[in-house]
Amino acid sequence: MKINVKKISATLLSVAMVTACVAGCGNKQAEPVIKAEAEEKSDTETDDMEKAEEMAAAEHSSTSGKNETVYVIKNSDGTSKTIVSEWLKNPSGSATVTDFASIDNIEVVKGDAKIASNVGGSIKWDAQGADIYYRGTTSKEVPVDVDITYKLDGNVVKASELKGKSGHLVMEINYKNKMSKTVKDKDGKDYTIYMPFIMSTGMVLDNAKFSNVTVKNGEAVNDGDHTVVMGIGFPGLYDSLGLDTINLSIDKEEKKIERSDIPESITIECDVKDCEELSVLTVAKVFDINKINKTYDVGNIDTDVDDMTDGMKKLLDGSNDLHSGIKKVDSGVKTLEKGAKKISNGAGSLAKGAKKLSNGSSSLANGAKSLNEGIASLNKALPSADDAKKLAAGSKSVQSTIDSMHKATKNVPISDKDIDAVTAKLSKLVKSGDLDEATMKQIVGVYKTYQGLEKGISGLDSGYDSINSAVQAYPKLVSAVGSASKGAKQVADGAQSVSKGAKELSSGADKLAKGAKNLSNGTSTLSDGTEKLLKGSKDLKEGLKKFDDKAVNKVADLIHDTIDPLSDRFDAVKAYADSYDSFAGSDQDTECSTVFIFKNA
Repeated sequence: MKINVKKISATLLSVAMVTACVAGCGNKQAEPVIKAEAEEKSDTETDDMEKAEEMAAAEHSSTSGKNETVYVIKNSDGTSKTIVSEWLKNPSGSATVTDFASIDNIEVVKGDAKIASNVGGSIKWDAQGADIYYRGTTSKEVPVDVDITYKLDGNVVKASELKGKSGHLVMEINYKNKMSKTVKDKDGKDYTIYMPFIMSTGMVLDNAKFSNVTVKNGEAVNDGDHTVVMGIGFPGLYDSLGLDTINLSIDKEEKKIERSDIPESITIECDVKDCEELSVLTVAKVFDINKINKTYDVGNIDTDVDDMTDGMKKLLDGSNDLHSGIKKVDSGVKTLEKGAKKISNGAGSLAKGAKKLSNGSSSLANGAKSLNEGIASLNKALPSADDAKKLAAGSKSVQSTIDSMHKATKNVPISDKDIDAVTAKLSKLVKSGDLDEATMKQIVGVYKTYQGLEKGISGLDSGYDSINSAVQAYPKLVSAVGSASKGAKQVADGAQSVSKGAKELSSGADKLAKGAKNLSNGTSTLSDGTEKLLKGSKDLKEGLKKFDDKAVNKVADLIHDTIDPLSDRFDAVKAYADSYDSFAGSDQDTECSTVFIFKNA
């Protein structure tokens, strides 16, 4: 179960590093490469534009109807120029194609297409059945930007001032996201999200001039002759997801996601000798947020934890009812114990009275009356037969709830093998530096906590059987005492005619005295048992509460407090990303793929 939100950073990092490699090395895929055929041009700007188009080809969607490459040239004097290259696809071979592009100085760079009309950016192309390739310029502000600060031996310098210099060079590459919107959370509060651009920077350094190269938020790959520097950033994503509000704590130690975990800048340090001209290329595009599984591999456990928490609450309610019911049983048994002693004493008196029947038959009648009152008092103190049945039904319901809990935890089993597998995967992330060891231990700890929860509920399921069996027998006890009450009344009635059968009554009184003594001893034992049952039900009640607080609620809180808030923002960012279509614009019926290429000189 990968609950830690830092997983997002690792996932994005792995995808972005591939993007950075493509950007840094300029690899091609099997897509058409746009090259100017209208006329030969040898100036540097045209050559750079063609290289930018090659680089962007691998990043474009293969299914979109229009591929747009925005090439931004940033000069060291602060000036810049934006060139927009469009590849408008015509899969059906139509003679005319409609398009929209808010750019100036449009020129066709491949093929024989011509503009039939252009009204405010709405263009009708004479396509002649082929795809359309064209370029233009714009002064429109790009939604993202790249700023580079150069420091040589601690002093800020311009890129143009570095040529031929030597020393310790630090390049700080900062990404800026200038495209945002305000949305409301589920409580109606406003917050800001940014278009989720992923930006990757690449440059190649000659090992003869550059050494000891290190990269923060990136990678430096040395092939012997050159060092390829790659770095990534996600400007605005940290704020969009509200990661500063996410607490990854499992126990008392607070753990926050740091802004540096979702980088927005790159720092490159190296030693340079006779510095040559530096050329830094950056690729930017809207990140396909659908590539991230927002459930973070938790599968159905979020729903299962909800069910488990609800089941635990039912179990707690059931244990409260059980404890209250057993308290009534304990109180009734104590009354029964007192009544049984009265019966024993009364039966003894009855035996003595029977022997003295000739002198005091009235004493026998009084003894029979005492017996009747004692048992009647006992019968009155005990719950009704219906209450006894309800208590047994409640206990049976608790047993059913425990069984359901046991079944729910079995549906999401976690074995030692699963824990070992997750630990191995997380260890790799720790070794690669994408995850710290403390966070790894917390994640593994959550797995083990859940495993303990599963075993605990299993033990509870088997242990409660004996308690339930005892409570199921309680209605029979109530029924037996009720029958004894009726019998006592008959004894009292019969005592009125004791004078007619003194010998028989004396013999019966002896037997009654012995039975009463046995009843007294039995009720005393029952009283001890119900006290133990009362204590056990109290321990069960308190134990379940402690288990709920420390185990079930901890897992539920960790999942809900970490994933749910992130999930709402995640959906908002995803919807915002889905709404982005084009920089220069496109026809409403045409899907567009846009890639930005920045060249910092």
